[in-house]
Amino acid sequence: MTNSLASSTSCALNRDPMVGLRLARVGGFEPAIALSPDELPVYQRRFAMLFADDGTMRRGGIGRVTRAVNAQGEAVALKQLILPTCDEFDDDVAHEALVTKFKAAFREEYECHRALSGLKGFPRLYGWGEVDGVPAIVMEWVEGETLARLRSRLAVDDAGRLSPLVAARLGRDLFDLLCRMNLVGEGFVHRDISPANIMVRTAHLPLDRQLAEGTFDLCLIDFGSSLALESASAVARGGGKESFTERYATLRRATVAYAPPEMLTDDIADLRVLRMSPAIDVYAAASTVYELIAGVAPYEVAPSASGTSGSRKKTRDIASPYRLKMDTRPDYPVGAHAPDCDLTQLLRREPDVALAAAEQAQQMGLEPDSEELRDALAFVDAQLFDVVMACLSCNQGDRPEPVAVEAALTTFCDHYSQNVGRSLRGEPLTPCPMDASGRVIRRAAMIGTAAVCGLVWAVVVVSAALLASGARVTVAVGHISRSGTLPGIVAALALALPGMAGIAAGAMAHDRRTGFLHGVLALSACEVPVLIAVACTVFSQRAVASGLVAALIATYALVWFLLAMGFAFELPVVSARRAKIPMAPPLAGGAAAARAFGGATEASSVTSSTTKEV
Repeated sequence: MTNSLASSTSCALNRDPMVGLRLARVGGFEPAIALSPDELPVYQRRFAMLFADDGTMRRGGIGRVTRAVNAQGEAVALKQLILPTCDEFDDDVAHEALVTKFKAAFREEYECHRALSGLKGFPRLYGWGEVDGVPAIVMEWVEGETLARLRSRLAVDDAGRLSPLVAARLGRDLFDLLCRMNLVGEGFVHRDISPANIMVRTAHLPLDRQLAEGTFDLCLIDFGSSLALESASAVARGGGKESFTERYATLRRATVAYAPPEMLTDDIADLRVLRMSPAIDVYAAASTVYELIAGVAPYEVAPSASGTSGSRKKTRDIASPYRLKMDTRPDYPVGAHAPDCDLTQLLRREPDVALAAAEQAQQMGLEPDSEELRDALAFVDAQLFDVVMACLSCNQGDRPEPVAVEAALTTFCDHYSQNVGRSLRGEPLTPCPMDASGRVIRRAAMIGTAAVCGLVWAVVVVSAALLASGARVTVAVGHISRSGTLPGIVAALALALPGMAGIAAGAMAHDRRTGFLHGVLALSACEVPVLIAVACTVFSQRAVASGLVAALIATYALVWFLLAMGFAFELPVVSARRAKIPMAPPLAGGAAAARAFGGATEASSVTSSTTKEV
């Protein structure tokens, strides 16, 4: 499905913004946000009259979107409902019922979009109205391009494949959007995620800068199939949302190539419940990432007289896309670093991968285009492939949560360079686990440990400062000595600053291992001068000196323990090189990639079908 918001920034209006534009008067305008009585008239006038450029018109679900400007020159997107036509053979009553159905579905799209418009990664919504008696939505015009259009530009080979690292970064930021949808109410399901409905914004940061920085400003568009989720009790009672979905199912479909099986049929048990699950978006988002990796979608869903290209599943013998996705598994993706690739040419288009590969290859004394380096890259890429394949299960219950996928992809991106070196040296890789429960337990343990350590640390610092406050001391450095009373604030700072410096140094590091090392070094570097100062000080009361030394040792131990726990809880268990990467069964996993890439001499050994009955 092509969406009008996919129009690129090169699609500009004429030099005179009012030449060749259609006047669109928006009647009965309803703001999407709450406004005071004084603000409402000004806001309504802002969008009451728009000048639409029909040359930018694109179809989006049951509506068409056009770029428009208001009298102040602000660019907006005007989406108008496409009403069903009535010919001489249609019954007037039936046609009127169909029109009502279309309007209800369009209004539902508006309400879903309205709940999400305040979140980053979703177009801002301005309001609802009518243009020439047809319902219309006024929203933000997103400057940028869709992944469907950008894929060829970002591809690193003739097969249309992206660098696995770039695909993983796009996937990470895409799954981050899915996580944000769960922040509103009981959560939302988009239900039509595809490259055509994912935009990369370029208004604030050009695409080249986003590529260089490794983060993408993504925006989900077209909420024609979206649905606000309800609580479990409401679902059990059979609430209105399920009924709406059932009644308007024919109008609220997903893009077949990326949709999970439950969105491609109307005659299975518990369909209403299945269609109210974030697992729908997990499957579709993973299918999108699969296409970025492999250059083709997981399934070729359009029948062709000549069959299919590459290693995609053939559909001529499959009764329907639903049966295809239920009865067969997608092929394991073949990435850009396949055995037949020209690594030298690839690395010229993969600057981040080339930097990591060059650094590691130089240490190993390898040529930049060596087969061993290519195999190491392919083996690391297999972790990404396993994450994607885990999301493509035909059973909803087997798919991971969006937050688990986002965490796994983040781990893959953050440890990519280190894992290339580990693969070359035959060392274990840092894997990308998607056990959400395990991560929750580790995070809870980390928070609990930090809370206990922080409380004990504060008690020790305050108690020692109160003990030392007002004590008579004599500081002797060589032949110079000075006597006086020790302020409590000085004692508190001497005890607190080393720990604060260690925690700050650990928090600013890029990974937990480096954070632990930097934190311990900063802690020790600040603790030693304090110990020297205490050693050069004569206290009138021996108990005060002993208490300060004990407090220094205790605070050092507490902060060291906190840094160690942060490293231990966050670092996942690693797997051996060339061994299967732990993943939800029954996936082929990293072992399949290792077998395919390790000894294959022909590309056909990688593209073999892995069809399996469900």
